[in-house]
Amino acid sequence: MKYSKRIQNRVSRIEGQVGGVKRMIVTNAEEYKVMTQLQAVISSLESLKLELLKKQMQESMIEDIKKSLGLSE
Repeated sequence: MKYSKRIQNRVSRIEGQVGGVKRMIVTNAEEYKVMTQLQAVISSLESLKLELLKKQMQESMIEDIKKSLGLSE
């Protein structure tokens, strides 16, 4: 599977979020602020997972349709 620029950008944003959490921990930020950022990271990861799953399902369905029509091996 080739990953789109959109997916790559999303992963970069998640890396930035995780880096932010690390900085917060290093600087002893208040726990509730760290927890809020952690929840944002978790939400971002879930969104990425769903987007990848959607792409995989679409590609699989297209391939199945092509096979059923005799357009693919």
